[in-house]
Amino acid sequence: MKERIKFIKRYVEWLKKTPNGVWSAQQAEFINALLENAKNFPLSKKEYLKMKEKAKKLAVNSVFLVDKNIQK
Repeated sequence: MKERIKFIKRYVEWLKKTPNGVWSAQQAEFINALLENAKNFPLSKKEYLKMKEKAKKLAVNSVFLVDKNIQK
C-alpha cells in the first residue's frame, strides 16, 4: 500500500509540473491502447460477464465454506 501512495504522490508531482498538452496526449495514447487491446480480448462482453458472475458465486460459496469450517 505504501508503494501505491508513493507512486500516486510522484505522479501528482509530475502532473503539476508537466504541461497539459503533454500529459493529456500520453493519457489519450494509453486509453486508445486499452480500447485497441479490448478488441483482441478472446471473450465477448456477454461471455466475460457470465464468467465474472460465476467467479463471484464461487467466491461467495468459498467464503461460506471456510466460515462454516471455522465455526466447527
